[in-house]
Amino acid sequence: MQLSDVIDPERIALDISVCSKKSLLEKAAELLASATGSGEKREIFESLCQRERLGSTGLGHGVAIPHGRVQSQDAVTGAVIRLRNPIDFDAPDQEKVDLFFVLSVPDQCSDVYLKLLADVAARFGDATHRTRLRDVDGADDLMKLFKAEADAPAAT
Repeated sequence: MQLSDVIDPERIALDISVCSKKSLLEKAAELLASATGSGEKREIFESLCQRERLGSTGLGHGVAIPHGRVQSQDAVTGAVIRLRNPIDFDAPDQEKVDLFFVLSVPDQCSDVYLKLLADVAARFGDATHRTRLRDVDGADDLMKLFKAEADAPAAT
């Protein structure tokens, strides 16, 4: 499963403004709940918050991967959010975060989910990839980037 398999342009929000981690997670839940086979917005929001209570999903370098398991969900669903102004997300390097790849997955999902998280973390850990994500102009261009990278090996 690739990034382009779980995201579509309707779940990409670029250059939006939020003021806190909570408002970011609310926006993420709204985007994720719009997908076919996804759970309810409230349940997704609660799962994202619950995961953040275990520890920040901030990776560093202005990137975070909030994710959660949703009991009523049928399919793995992703969203991308790029903020106009970075927010504090308790990242390990203490940098504010502006790039978010958000996932909600069925409660029983394991292997596919973990592989996708590892791939996302590797790609978002690559400085060149982060620059491309920050420079892309629109949702369609971001989808083209993900599709072009689908066959490329992730950075290590």
